[in-house]
Amino acid sequence: MKNDAFSFPQEEFHRELQVSRNKVQIMESTLSDFLEELSFVHKQSLQLNGPRGEVISGALADLLEELRFTNKQLASLQGNLDDAIQTAFEQDAGQRLREMLVQLMTLSLLHWEETTGTTKIELAEQSGIWKVHLDKGYFRLRTFDRYLSVPSVPKKPRWKDVTRTARYVLASGESSVSDKLRLTLKEFQKHLLQAAH
Repeated sequence: MKNDAFSFPQEEFHRELQVSRNKVQIMESTLSDFLEELSFVHKQSLQLNGPRGEVISGALADLLEELRFTNKQLASLQGNLDDAIQTAFEQDAGQRLREMLVQLMTLSLLHWEETTGTTKIELAEQSGIWKVHLDKGYFRLRTFDRYLSVPSVPKKPRWKDVTRTARYVLASGESSVSDKLRLTLKEFQKHLLQAAH
């Protein structure tokens, strides 16, 4: 039997989330240690000349190499995640993900209009997430508008821009759709996590 976002087991989601958080904490801790060592070695190397300075300079070069390697690993992990998400959009789960993107964008727009009394043009301009185009004397939001109906959602959706939009508008105040928008955002994230595994 196929699970959808609403039947995604809560404990499994929390477990996956905790694993991800632990990985991020380990990586942040490692990078923090590198930077601390790098700072110390750099200060020491400024005070020394001769053979000792060369040793410290070599240690500094080693640390920089480790930092480059760690950055490559982080980029690889991000690339793997992006690939898994893109694959999810291309498979059966993609239809449901697209429907949820449209729901997120529609709710975000309703929330924005209600809390600010302005339109999607102001939303795009103030958030800086979406480009506004001038076409025959009218302002248009070509990319933004593609996320307002399922058939027009791009093959490679800019899902991060949609979730950023939801978070941005939620900061503008409370509306009659605030709770529904928050819930849809959470459900989309759960569904995305499930589909990408």
